Amino acid sequence: MWGSISSEQRGGTLEKDTLCSKDDVILVKGPEGALSLELAPLREGVARAFPRFSPRNLKLSTESARALSDELSKRPYSRILVQDSKKRIIRRALGPMGWGVDWAIPRALKHECSMATTYDLPLEESLLDMNGAKPDLANTYNMHGIGIGLDGRRAWAFYTDEGDTARIISEGERKQGLMVAARTEDIFEVADCLVRSLAASKKSWAVFSTDMGRFVRDFDPITLMRLSVDSPRPFDHKAVPLSKENKMAALRLFSEYYDESILQSVLRLRRFKREGNYQVFFVDGGFAITKLEGDVGLLYDIYVTPSKQGQRLGSELMKCSLTSLAGKVSTVYLHTSYPRAKRLYEKFGFKAVYSQLGIRLDEIALTPPSAK
Repeated sequence: MWGSISSEQRGGTLEKDTLCSKDDVILVKGPEGALSLELAPLREGVARAFPRFSPRNLKLSTESARALSDELSKRPYSRILVQDSKKRIIRRALGPMGWGVDWAIPRALKHECSMATTYDLPLEESLLDMNGAKPDLANTYNMHGIGIGLDGRRAWAFYTDEGDTARIISEGERKQGLMVAARTEDIFEVADCLVRSLAASKKSWAVFSTDMGRFVRDFDPITLMRLSVDSPRPFDHKAVPLSKENKMAALRLFSEYYDESILQSVLRLRRFKREGNYQVFFVDGGFAITKLEGDVGLLYDIYVTPSKQGQRLGSELMKCSLTSLAGKVSTVYLHTSYPRAKRLYEKFGFKAVYSQLGIRLDEIALTPPSAK
């Protein structure tokens, strides 16, 4: 996103970021639009790709799709996890090139599974939570869950339902889920079934507290980070507030970033204006949204379209966002899971203060033709 060189290959333009040796970003450009993939290694042979695409309904030409396939094939990965767009941009591009495309999380369950609530727990039995202690069932009445059978034993997992997100958080007063079994080792099995069943029910995210990481590591969770900076200071910058003149360009960027229609983006913007505590800032090729929450500011979203990557627009939007909040709030915070974005934020003084583990339930797994 910030700094690149380019080379030509078979009619598609490939741009590989060289800002930092830790970065591995592929940018494919063609007359039809642009697609970027930031690759983050997870373990030997496995990586996760973070996509950006423009326009929203991008369909890569055969030349661009072949260029993308060739560049990905050079990487040392036999499995690449990625969240595709609603229009299946990546699947449509790489499938015809011989890539295997499957759901990253299998929908098939390993054990017989049934819906459950914490009222279904047999309290007369000696049940354990993930730490081997007696489970604390206070304030769990509103949780959803599953129960599975294991050779005469049973195990349960419970979560808090937040629309497209299921939260399994065990941290003190923020408890939003728990896992219970007669044996601690059975919690690995019920965690596996929970993730698979949530994926089958078309949830988008399962969010776990970090102390549950050992039970879900096979699903390659994403580290979701909360970063903050105290006493934000102002900067000189080139970004401007949303206006009548740049509104349509900003809505097109909304449509790309949120993967939604222009009409949906219009409704989103109306909600921002109606609530009154949001501000939208614009540069040619990107936007930033901030939100006031009393004495605290939130960098709600920041986005640079792939075709404008490498022009330091992200830095301009960061400067603008912090300037808009300087003098109004004591602290600014944001959430991210992108390694390169984290490094940008750290340049402006942000530090990680909290993290959770997110499993993207609708990711696909790409397998290169040579591995099939």
